[in-house]
Formats: sequence, C-alpha cells, structure tokens
Amino acid sequence: MIGQLSPRSVRGSAPTHRPLLLLWLLGRVADSAPRLTTWRETRAAFEKLEAAYGNGATADSAQYPFWTLHATDALWEIKDADRIAPPPGRRRPTISVLDHVNPEAGFTPAVYAMLTGDPSLVANAAATLLARFFNPVPVGLIAAVGLDGLLPAGREADLILPIPGSVAFPKRTAIHADLGGQWTSGIGTLDDGLMCVFSDAKGPYDDQTIPGTDLIEYRGQGLNGDQTLKGGGNAQLLVCQQEQKPIRYWHQPAGGEWGFDTWTVIVDRRLVWGKGEDKQWRREFAWVLAPVPSPFRDQWPQSILERLAQDDQQTHDETFETEAPTAVTKQDTGRQYRKLCASVERKESLNHGRTTRTASDRYFRSAEARIAVMLRAQGICENPDCGGQPADVTDRGDAILEVDHVDERATQGRDHPANMIALCPNCHAIKTRGSTRRDLKRKLKTLAERLHREAEVWENAF
Repeated sequence: MIGQLSPRSVRGSAPTHRPLLLLWLLGRVADSAPRLTTWRETRAAFEKLEAAYGNGATADSAQYPFWTLHATDALWEIKDADRIAPPPGRRRPTISVLDHVNPEAGFTPAVYAMLTGDPSLVANAAATLLARFFNPVPVGLIAAVGLDGLLPAGREADLILPIPGSVAFPKRTAIHADLGGQWTSGIGTLDDGLMCVFSDAKGPYDDQTIPGTDLIEYRGQGLNGDQTLKGGGNAQLLVCQQEQKPIRYWHQPAGGEWGFDTWTVIVDRRLVWGKGEDKQWRREFAWVLAPVPSPFRDQWPQSILERLAQDDQQTHDETFETEAPTAVTKQDTGRQYRKLCASVERKESLNHGRTTRTASDRYFRSAEARIAVMLRAQGICENPDCGGQPADVTDRGDAILEVDHVDERATQGRDHPANMIALCPNCHAIKTRGSTRRDLKRKLKTLAERLHREAEVWENAF
C-alpha cells in the first residue's frame, strides 16, 4: 500500500505530505501509542513536522494527508467520516469543519494489527518511505517522528528488503510472486515502489559491464525499431536520472538464477547502435549505471557524487553522423567504416588536452571504434594465421569475435581502428597470455594498420 503512493509533481517537486504523516503514524506504533488520534492532535504534530521537514510543494495543510490517506489510499480510517464529507465540488472537508467535529483517525484495524505484531515491518515501511521521499534523510527527521529506536543511523538500507546478494529466483515470475511488481518488462517497480531494472545475460538486450570499470551499460526498453524516451521504461529511467533516484539492478547470468546484485544510480545516457530482436540495427539508449552501496544518497561515496555532478542529463548521441552498420557490399562497408573512423577522430580532437574524462566518455568512443573494426572484419578473425574456427557464430548469428587494442590503452595505445584488431577467442587468448604473444603482437600491429588503410578506400575500390 505504501508502494502505491505516487504524489503528483507540483512545480517540479512531489509533495511529501502523506509520507511525512505516515512516518509520524509509524512512530506512534513504535511507541505503543493508541491506534486513534484526534484531528487536532494530528494537525498540531503534522504542521510542526511540515515546517521542519516538508518540501513546501503545495499550500495544503494537514487536511490533505489526513483525508487522502483515508479516502484514496485506504491506509487509515476516520471515525464519523460521513459527518465531515466534502461539500459539493470539493475534494476534502474544510479545516473549519474538521476543527468543529475533531474526528478521530488512525491506521485501519487490519494495518494496525500487522504493524503492532511485527516491529520489523514498521522499520521496513519507514525505511522505504525515507528512500522514496526523503533522500538524503534530513538531519533530525527520524528522531522527530519517534523512529530513532527502530532505525539506527546509517543502517536504514539494511531494513529495505531484499538486500543485495540475499535472494535468488529461478524465473522473473518468482520475483513477482514474492516481491510484487510486474514481470513482463525489464524496467519497473516492485510492490514497495522502488525502481528496478532486469538484465538477462541471454538477451535480448546487449547489457554489459563496461570494460575496465565498475559501471553497467543497460540498454533501454523497446525490442524493435529506434528507441524513444516517450512512455514506458525509458521514460521512467529518465525521471530516475533527473531526480538521481536509486535503482535496483537485477541480473541473471547464463544458466544461473535471478539475483538482486546491487543498488545503482544513472550517471550518463547515450544513444548507440544496437540490434533489435528482429536482428535489425537501430538506435538504442544506453543507460550508464554506477553501483552504490545503499539507496540513500548520503551513503554514496564521493566518486559517485562527482560522476552525478558531471552528468549534464542530456542524450549523448553516439550515432551522430554515422550509419547503422548494415553493410551488404564492400562499398557500403567502406563508407560506413570511414564515417565511424571520422567520428572517433573528431572526439580524439575534442578530448585532446583534457585532463579529466568520464569512464563512459572513454568507453563509448571505444565502442564506436569497435563497431568499425567489426565491420572491417566481416565476421572473420583478422589474424591470417588463425588456427581455430575464424568464422563461427553465436546462437543469434553474430560473429564470435573480440575486438582488442594491439597497443594497450594502459600504455597510451590509440583508441582507434588503426590500433585495433578483431580476433576469435583463441587468437585473443594467445595475444593476451600465449607464449608467442610478443611475435603475434608485432604482426598484428602491422596488420591492423594495413587493414585500416585498405578499409578506408573500399568505398572507391569496388
């Protein structure tokens, strides 16, 4: 029931009236107070809390949450509610009527019985409200609502269940059965109202950990055709990025079970080339997720806060002035290869002399170069001495090739197709740790430069 609270944004800020009153009510349960309290007592307590911890999103006083939690949310009941019904054309009773009748109200008997019989449920409900509506937690709020005995400082995240690494489910439907929420989309909330993203190693999306970082590249929603930010999961993630909301990251490794791996926050948004379920190239959103130790912002490390400060919350279009790599002829391949290389070189020029660059800046420039190299390779290992299966493919029909830098990035190797090579897993392993790796690297360095020069003139050579 608490997870269904969705205050409508007013002037860019969602009112916290109902969550604030609910925290006070949970504090009363924790203090073994009577189930019912009068309107006047509720109003006095709420207005004091609102003045100190509210966000001032609307001018409504206590009458709004007092009535709405009863009439809309069914979380509590108002005795003699029929005597204070709103007048025609109004949503709520007037303050003067409430002052005159002074009705008693409180959690419904069923909700009150659940809470009084399970202090951990009180703590879980309160921590969830804090994560959703008061994040970071204002200093003094927990004590002000009487919950300091149940919510140890800095331990609020442990009370939001499940905690990372604590659960495993064989199917998405099992997550839904246990924790609620929808199970058909890769983006959505559980019953507690906190956002989740789901990543299956078997696809159909190309989610992955960004090489050399702890960041996660999560592809947006929409199976076929160019993705948009209008409606659906992408629109939900846009709000999470704009408001820097925590997101649960669920993952199912190949042959494994679904697990809640980590809390994350969005630090970047890119538009990239990817293949839809129909195997056609299209523009996809790549949401860059940074793992965080807790859903509470005041527990995030400084490095994450710096990444958030760097995020301009704009879509960085990695497909700009390039073409979908759908080449059929070598002329097509040459044209697309040159456009991708030109884009990489444009970014090299822009980044020249920059002292700081984000991890996603580095990765997505490399990703663009990787597409160019895969185009150039045309599905075959580029090592001419390959002794494995140079043209093997995956179940999806994609080439089993790994694009590698000949001169490593760590030693200032250029992040450009002229310094990159597409290898089958066996040749890649030999280049990385084989006894002949030094000789192979020398050959590949000359080869990559030659293949790059040849691919650049394919457009005019056939």
